[in-house]
Amino acid sequence: MTEVIQVDTVDLPGRLWDPFMPPLADGRPRDRRWRLVDSRDRRESSGGHHSRVWRIGGSERGWVDDLMADGYAVLLLDSFGARGISSICSGEETVNVASPIVDLFRYADHLESHPYVDGSRIAVNGFSFGGRTALWSAMTRFQDSYGGSELVAHVAFYPSTCFIQLEGETDVGDAPIWIFHGTEDDWTPIDQCQDFVGRLAAAGVDAALNAYPGAHHSFDDETLPPAGTARVDAPSPRNCQFEEINGQIIDPDTGGVAGVGSPCVELGVQYGFNPAAQQAVKEDLSQLLTEVFGP
Repeated sequence: MTEVIQVDTVDLPGRLWDPFMPPLADGRPRDRRWRLVDSRDRRESSGGHHSRVWRIGGSERGWVDDLMADGYAVLLLDSFGARGISSICSGEETVNVASPIVDLFRYADHLESHPYVDGSRIAVNGFSFGGRTALWSAMTRFQDSYGGSELVAHVAFYPSTCFIQLEGETDVGDAPIWIFHGTEDDWTPIDQCQDFVGRLAAAGVDAALNAYPGAHHSFDDETLPPAGTARVDAPSPRNCQFEEINGQIIDPDTGGVAGVGSPCVELGVQYGFNPAAQQAVKEDLSQLLTEVFGP
């Protein structure tokens, strides 16, 4: 079955991380609608919301089919379209990065009491910008600030966050953290995430990175053109290493608040579908989820 779920959430002020982690009291209350699809429903579904700007892409739609085939219920969380944001990759439109985290925590709270969801077994899976949400939601500080409970796994595909080193980034719960990444990704490069996972592992965190040779950004999206397709307008932080200092995300090269306009950000990336990598990641994720959820 497919069910539209309405959740009360907030729009936090600012764009990206300026301001960083504003208090909930500063947010504007809003309600959102998303679709929960359970394994008994084989109809194609995509995220829904009031504005009808749909930003659910091929990766998400493909994973809905695969996860349902394995018996999971899936909630499609579209924090961009629900706010009328038609494109996030160009840097022209954006949202405070904490708002999707609040969305995630609010819907997880709702699902904990849902009649056909086991509230003790909820995981998050995010792609690119959504991968940042998945990873930061594992941190205790975000859970404490925005009322989130710990999930059983935090899964991120090619996340747009490993270039930012946060204070307290290793202060996380017991849930495993998994990153799936292509070795040829020049949009959010794998070496940045290798460094991030290395810092987590050194602190004793259950974190792992799976690398897929020859794969670019969005390698799992079969609706995209072949791997290596160029996109000249997309900003990439591949040369950046931002740091949180005194509650702000700072570009060390300038000493100012980091952002799309930082000198280290470059335009032009490659992306595209890689069928071999897609098949490999399907097998890897299925195995890992079975370890967490059980057969």
